Amino acid sequence: MSPATIRLAPYGLGANLVAVQMEPPAPFPDMLRNAPLGRLVAVAGHLVEQYWGRYLAEHHGLTSAGMRVLFILSRTGDATHREVAEYCFVRPATLTGIVDTLERDGFVERRRDSADRRTVRLALTDQGHQHAQVLTDLIHGDPPLTSVDADPVKRAVIREFLIELILTTSDGEDGRLNPHQGSDETTPGSRPC
Repeated sequence: MSPATIRLAPYGLGANLVAVQMEPPAPFPDMLRNAPLGRLVAVAGHLVEQYWGRYLAEHHGLTSAGMRVLFILSRTGDATHREVAEYCFVRPATLTGIVDTLERDGFVERRRDSADRRTVRLALTDQGHQHAQVLTDLIHGDPPLTSVDADPVKRAVIREFLIELILTTSDGEDGRLNPHQGSDETTPGSRPC
């Protein structure tokens, strides 16, 4: 055995070490090439979410959750705190901290509902509207993420795969994916973020 292929592995509780034949570590790209497709999708989703989170923080002073709140309020005009929490799939208590930050930074304002003073309504400020529009334009500009999806043919295949993956793993919850189709009945978490 060459020194590169020897690893001393402990067996039992004592200090008994046994030489074990091992392959040299695979370079990271080779590990990716051999990884199951589901794992690649999970890792890519995680890394893109982290990247997007850093971008939002550095360039817009927002978190991903804050961005979702801006988008929801951009679509609804204003909504109750509870409605926004449902749209974001979080509890109202979780949303409070997100809204506190958005309000502090001048993106959102809280207002008492004129019909029920116990109810708090959320609305975008002018600055919140501007940020929501800039982010909407950025997302809908749909620039290529890599050299692979810069190719329109490959991009179409990737899009088809991801759509099929989303539909297959959504457990038939069309309401989340197509909020304007089907029943008008509202259940917690039934609206898109």
